[in-house]
Amino acid sequence: MTSGALTRRSNPWNDLLSLQEEMNRLFETSMGSRQGATGLLGSDYLPAVDVIRNEHEIIVRADLPGVAKEDIDLTVLNNRLFIRGEKKHQNEQNEGNAHRLERYYGSFERIIELPTPVNPESIKASFRDGVLEVKAPIADEARPKKIDVDVK
Repeated sequence: MTSGALTRRSNPWNDLLSLQEEMNRLFETSMGSRQGATGLLGSDYLPAVDVIRNEHEIIVRADLPGVAKEDIDLTVLNNRLFIRGEKKHQNEQNEGNAHRLERYYGSFERIIELPTPVNPESIKASFRDGVLEVKAPIADEARPKKIDVDVK
């Protein structure tokens, strides 16, 4: 007998991206740094992010150690948050010969699908201690509305 219950499927692209990130982590820990590889979205580096939704806003936190505030670009389009930036290499002339270089330098892009529509004009961003925090107020039309039931 089949059940009439509906199941919600997640976005397969998000699942694929998560699988790729996990595979990259496995290869990095077992074989060292992945040099010259590019990610699914054409970037070598995908900063770790947290996406949190509360009653009033969506909060996105991204770890961007070593990235200057001036080198971060944020854009919202079609309910997606684009985090772009560049971590510049510090050329130290007197460092000597490098035996191992594992830290990432270069440009990156991370695209976050926001779970609900937001009000783009009211988005605020701050950057402190290498952590970018973006607060996006949930759009009024996306907030739950209580409906009173009339009893007669």
